[in-house]
Amino acid sequence: MNNNREVTSRQSLKQIVVKKIKEYILTEQLSVGDRLPTERQLAEDYDVSRSVVREALSYLENTGVTESVQGRGTLVKEQDITPLIEGFLFSFQVSKGNLKDLMMLRLTFELAAIDVIEREASTLDGIAATLVDNVEDFDSRVDQMFHEQILMAVESSLFKQMSAVVQAYFYRTPIETSMEDNLRSMKEHQQIYHALEEHAFSRAKSLLTAHLMRGAEFYD
Repeated sequence: MNNNREVTSRQSLKQIVVKKIKEYILTEQLSVGDRLPTERQLAEDYDVSRSVVREALSYLENTGVTESVQGRGTLVKEQDITPLIEGFLFSFQVSKGNLKDLMMLRLTFELAAIDVIEREASTLDGIAATLVDNVEDFDSRVDQMFHEQILMAVESSLFKQMSAVVQAYFYRTPIETSMEDNLRSMKEHQQIYHALEEHAFSRAKSLLTAHLMRGAEFYD
């Protein structure tokens, strides 16, 4: 019984130290690459043993908050939420979630990107480069590149990570499409592009919505 209490107490201390270190990073406004205090200093500041601090730092490193660099110590790491999103998508798949709901999330990202294209007068060269005129040249990779280029308008690292993982989910498993399906998608890409080119952003959004929601039918 005492051993269980000791384990629980130690885990609680570790969690407290983890929370305090995260608060320290925020209150001190540390940036990526900035160094945390030494293990010894943290133990003194939080009045815990160095072994507890070591466990807390190990947890922070394993969860991608910090990284240990030889000769430099423990540094704030650039955040990568990709594993978190992939974990969510795995749970979504295991629980047999509705893919149309996930397509709505994907659509939300792309509509937001069109808002940025309108606001920032973003170049359309990348989107134009994905267009093809011959249906035999159209495949899932061309389709993916078209949508990736729309999303490229948004500079936010967080947005890029989230949207990229969600979008890639739909291309992991190839789906059977007919020549007629590909021809229709190819023409829809062209229509969306021309609407953007003409600054008809509301029309571009409507076309994109119809295009993606039609695509959702392939996942039924």
